[in-house]
Amino acid sequence: MASVRRRFYRELLERLWRFLALFAGVYLIAAVGFYFLEGRQFSPLDSFYWGIVTLSTAGYGDIVPNNLPAKLLTMGVLFTQIFLLGYLISVIGSTVNDQAQRRALGTLGTDMRDHTVVLGSNALTQAAIRTLLAAEQRVAAVVDRADEVANLKALAPEDTLFVTYGASGDREILTRVNIAQAHSVIVGTPDDAENLVAVLNIRAMAPNVRIVVSVNRPELRETMRTAGVTYVASPRDMGGRLCASAAFEPDVANVFEDLTTATYDSDVQEYLIHADSRITTQSVDEAERLVRKIAGCLILGYARPGPDGEFRTVLNPPPTDRLNVGDALIVMGTLANLQAFHKWWGRDQGR
Repeated sequence: MASVRRRFYRELLERLWRFLALFAGVYLIAAVGFYFLEGRQFSPLDSFYWGIVTLSTAGYGDIVPNNLPAKLLTMGVLFTQIFLLGYLISVIGSTVNDQAQRRALGTLGTDMRDHTVVLGSNALTQAAIRTLLAAEQRVAAVVDRADEVANLKALAPEDTLFVTYGASGDREILTRVNIAQAHSVIVGTPDDAENLVAVLNIRAMAPNVRIVVSVNRPELRETMRTAGVTYVASPRDMGGRLCASAAFEPDVANVFEDLTTATYDSDVQEYLIHADSRITTQSVDEAERLVRKIAGCLILGYARPGPDGEFRTVLNPPPTDRLNVGDALIVMGTLANLQAFHKWWGRDQGR
């Protein structure tokens, strides 16, 4: 949070300049007045020395006023010093209080990097945030109202979850969540038009970020893709398919629901294959036997980038298929199995 601290110090200095100007003016008037009221018995340096000793209430007593006007000036300087001290305390106190309030509401922004930004305040985005946190991902969330910030912040520590409020598509809000350094963005407001505006601004500010959008109208899928969206989700379609599946094959629906929730005992994860990965050019059969032996996980398939750069998923691939560097391996297992796999793989999940 280095930039946040710099903003605080800059704001404090901007508020203190009035105090510093007032202090310098009082100090100059006191020193010059003391010099002339004492009939120039002291040197200008002694007068300025007296002024700073009096204003600081140190009062060493080595230089003291010798006539009534100089004594009255000294009394005035002392009373002024009390006012100046109170003013200084009020400036610092108000700056600290303002900083604390703005920090609590997230208006100071965040320095998070490689995080996921979640835009929108509804059941869908809250479920997404909880899932991301359960997967130990850093999240910067934007809710609609200031009164929603505190409840959401209670889910995780500040270094893991940043929360602010405002219009999701506003550029100032996107700057506040450090969109330029984000890994991915989930846009999930109930208004498809607002989602489209947010997508256009996000793509302009962060050309390489991955954008996931939830749409209410499935016919907008192609429009969103044209605008630069990486993945378009339609909760209504997905929910309808799950409901239909639950009507005649309920256990299949339960499997999908459980596997998409990281808080259950089992999960599906994705790991990108690098040149130094444990698996590089093995066949699916060889890779699966190795993964089973090491971690007890099951390889569901892989995703491979096509000529256009888009990843295409191959589920239950033929055992003779060979994996390539750049593919994304999709594995399933219990949380304990996946933890063992993660330790063996040596890299975090995701791509």
